[in-house]
Amino acid sequence: ITYGERGLDFNTTENTFNYGGNIYKDYEENRPFDTGVKVGQGNKTTVFIADIQAGYLINPSTNLKAFASVIYRNFDPTQETLTAFKDSTTWFSFGIRSDIFNWYFDY
Repeated sequence: ITYGERGLDFNTTENTFNYGGNIYKDYEENRPFDTGVKVGQGNKTTVFIADIQAGYLINPSTNLKAFASVIYRNFDPTQETLTAFKDSTTWFSFGIRSDIFNWYFDY
């Protein structure tokens, strides 16, 4: 599980300040404050990512496994803009994997 908060630039006509969300912008240009700057100011955005995986070993000699996983991602800015908008995504995956050519030799 991953949870975090970050501050993005608003990138609107009303607010063109550089809050540090884009590392390619000049930090001397359009700076909102000279003192009192904190991490996460600007368009405060929360990010939540959860991942769960399960597997079953079918054949130990070839390491053949069946697996499944679910990944959930939620991106939620305080104010939606053209570049930062609320989004939620869920991925499901399943399959089989093997280590057919995983040979070890002791010399």
